[in-house]
Amino acid sequence: MKKIAAVFLTMIVLLVSMPALSGETLPVDLSEGTRLVGLLITKADLSVYAGEAGVLLASCVQKDQDPEYVFEIAGGLRLICFLMPDETGDGNRMVSNVDDGFSAVHFDMGEEGRSITMDAEIRFVPGQEDELFFYNPVLLADSGQVFAVPGDFMAVNAAMNPVGSSVGQTIRDERTHRENGAEITDTTAVSVQITTVREPMEIRLLQFSEKHELLKSEAFLPGCVPDQIVPLAETDYLLLETVEKEEGGAPFARREAIGRDTDYLNTLSCRDDGICVSHYHDVLWK
Repeated sequence: MKKIAAVFLTMIVLLVSMPALSGETLPVDLSEGTRLVGLLITKADLSVYAGEAGVLLASCVQKDQDPEYVFEIAGGLRLICFLMPDETGDGNRMVSNVDDGFSAVHFDMGEEGRSITMDAEIRFVPGQEDELFFYNPVLLADSGQVFAVPGDFMAVNAAMNPVGSSVGQTIRDERTHRENGAEITDTTAVSVQITTVREPMEIRLLQFSEKHELLKSEAFLPGCVPDQIVPLAETDYLLLETVEKEEGGAPFARREAIGRDTDYLNTLSCRDDGICVSHYHDVLWK
């Protein structure tokens, strides 16, 4: 397995050029001000897409008035979070880009944004052969450019990673400097766990009365459950049943009870590449 030196801790002041996604050449700032702002998870080695500078520059587009950083050539899953000055110049705004395929995403931003922790999970249905997940650090330069550098990888397969097991990596960037006579440490940590799951085949929603009588039963294909679920007025609780594919055996049913004190539920669907997408559904109780 390849090893990453702490790329973000050993940056030197250097200006290099690489082809941008549009074909033009732009300078990429690799100064000491460059900092870690996330991860780009890919199934292929990022070196294939990186230019002579060894980095892949992101395109910045606007989405719903917010900046979004896109790695069109490499694809993959982005987990990005950082602070940038707002339009007024009086404060900061948080920029976050999270792709479908990440679940259980959590951002924790410390006082004045000096420390940022990003935690996320990828739920994956592995095959018999090794599947590689490359953990490519995403960096933000002083110039405002965002780019990814090739990183380490994790190998996952069904034999070595049984259902319910997790493997992952945490990438950290620590910078120490003096401010008003005091020593200050800025820390960014990005952690992504890959959890092995079974492939969901069918989603069933069962509605029960207070006396545990079945009132209504519905079945959906994964990814086709309505965004809003409106139980019957007399429904006391829901039973969310996910029928999952079990290799070499009968289908496995995973069940979860949803009471009236819970106003949402989550379901999964599986992409062709084995990565599962988490879907959020509102439960509108009468």
